[in-house]
Amino acid sequence: MENKNTRLQRTFEEMKREEKKALIAYITAGYPDLQSLSDIVQALENGGADMVQVGIPFLDPVGDAPIVQVLSKSAIESGFTVEKFFQALKELRMSTTLPLLLRAYYTTIFGYGEDRFVQGCKEADIDAVVVPDLPLEENGTLKLKLDTVGVPLIPIVVPAPTERIKAIVESGGGFVYVMMAPAENPGTFVDQLNTFTKQVKQITDLPVCLGIELRDPSLAKQLTKNAHNIDGILIGDVLMETLQKASDNKNPGQLPTPELERVVEDFSTSLVLRR
Repeated sequence: MENKNTRLQRTFEEMKREEKKALIAYITAGYPDLQSLSDIVQALENGGADMVQVGIPFLDPVGDAPIVQVLSKSAIESGFTVEKFFQALKELRMSTTLPLLLRAYYTTIFGYGEDRFVQGCKEADIDAVVVPDLPLEENGTLKLKLDTVGVPLIPIVVPAPTERIKAIVESGGGFVYVMMAPAENPGTFVDQLNTFTKQVKQITDLPVCLGIELRDPSLAKQLTKNAHNIDGILIGDVLMETLQKASDNKNPGQLPTPELERVVEDFSTSLVLRR
């Protein structure tokens, strides 16, 4: 079984050659329905996304924006199941070569069963797994099982003592998500982020991506220019709001693929270093 780090590594290597930060596009699965997943991801890819992170809906998400909670509730009420989700992911993998990240809360994984979850990741050819509510001290069994199928568990770090960050980073793979509350002043935020990511880069050679979702392409451009240790950024809220707006208009069954492409393109073009 090919280690999924390979596809992730190729993407980050390509970003270096193109002098660009990687753009990770995040959506909640099942909204407006699972049948739309491949079309939505195709729109994200057409707009310039370098990776796609697909989240399993959860009714009590930790730290997620209100829009994620709204869409998750709608997906679950519409009959979303993890079993149907993995089937949709298998179909999605046949239509895209982008790295696919699966984001799930451990409560969901535990309820579905770790072994079934890992097998689903293997069969759907998932490139990495993100579990925001799984602390280092409790990730042992899931990490070991994911390791057996070559799927890295993405480490998530916040500002902390170096030894704590080192332990978290060494427990995962693929790349590192850094989480830090944004400062009111963008310049202050960039300075604080540079200090934090320098600490992380001294610990690991893994790529480092900003794990908080950006809403403003101008901030993404500023980060591209001045946040020297960041290898990628994440967007999600703006994509899910675009999907929700389409369901509120007169054509709720029509996916807003052109609008999704435009949103992604605005961010993607802001991440090119040579400007």
